[in-house]
Formats: sequence, C-alpha cells, structure tokens
Amino acid sequence: MIDVRLKKWESVLQHDPALQERLQRLNDQGYPATIHGDLLCLAVKDKPPIVVSWDGTQIRVSTREPQKPFLLWSLTQEQFNELFLSGKTPPILVAMNNNQHNIKAGADHHNGSLVVSFMVMLQECMEGGGNT
Repeated sequence: MIDVRLKKWESVLQHDPALQERLQRLNDQGYPATIHGDLLCLAVKDKPPIVVSWDGTQIRVSTREPQKPFLLWSLTQEQFNELFLSGKTPPILVAMNNNQHNIKAGADHHNGSLVVSFMVMLQECMEGGGNT
C-alpha cells in the first residue's frame, strides 16, 4: 500500500507547475538554485528510507539508502503514521518544530523551502489512509 501512495506522491510532485518552476529557479549567480541529488530522506525505523531526489530534469521518489541528502528526518513508524496517515495532525511545520533533534538539514533556504513543500504534499497525498 505504501508503494501506491509513494507513486501518487511522486506524480503530484512531477505535475505541480509551481513546484516545477521552483525546481528550475536560478540563484543570484545564474546557477541552478536546487541541488542535484537527494533532497529529502524520511528514515522510518526498520523500513527502507523514503528518498526524494532531483536530477535537474525530473523529481523521483524511491525507497533506498540516501546519498548525502539535503534533509534527513528520522522517525518511528508511529510518528510517521501520526504525521502522514492519521488525517488529524497539526501542520507539518509544527511537527517538524517539535522534532528538531531528529532532523539533520543544510542551511540553504531555497532547498529547505522545497523540502517543506515536498512534505506538505506528502501529508496531503497520504492523510487518512490506513497502514504502511
């Protein structure tokens, strides 16, 4: 069931015009503002990590070990279920603020903003839907 939800999440990320514009944005020096590689890793205990990566043309969601992710968030299965599957959680930013010690992130504002957008979209795609 989780694979179906992750494919839905990937599809939403790939077909959101505003997100695609943000992924293509350039920084002040004229270089791509979005890093290439793994932007987000949700490491749910005892499960393969969920990784969102960007290669410069397409965003992908997969379950695999990350390679130097911009943001790594370690959660228990219970925390993941409450945040993304219960349909009754606070906004994802509140959840992140309450769980800072499990989040490792770089300081770049553009990539950080994208990652938060990814997690909001994950919450919207998965809320209220049973077990992983």
